[in-house]
Amino acid sequence: MARNNNQFVIVQKSRKSNKVFLTFIGILLFVAILVPFFGSNLRYVTGTAFRTIFTSLGNFCLVVGGALLAITILQIFFRKLNVKSLLLSALLIWIGAFLTGVPFEFLGMMIGSEQPPQGYHFF
Repeated sequence: MARNNNQFVIVQKSRKSNKVFLTFIGILLFVAILVPFFGSNLRYVTGTAFRTIFTSLGNFCLVVGGALLAITILQIFFRKLNVKSLLLSALLIWIGAFLTGVPFEFLGMMIGSEQPPQGYHFF
């Protein structure tokens, strides 16, 4: 078997595009160009979207918590008291009231409504 040592293999390094660097440049361009002109509008749109999401989640918690509370109260009449479902319904109603801003009074505490600051002017 004869060996031919006159063959050369040339491997050319292909230049890889650095996607992290391009992403960083894109974020900098976005911040430098769009945010000074549309920053407050972006804040308003983002806040409105999150408010809609949290209000919908709060309404869902209120409905499920109210239905679970009604079922638990009906179970009391049949001599079955399920403390876990009662606490779960109270927790769901509390979360729903907190997310939606619906005022709800529980054990003398107002939950869910916007409270005024407790300063010297609070009556």
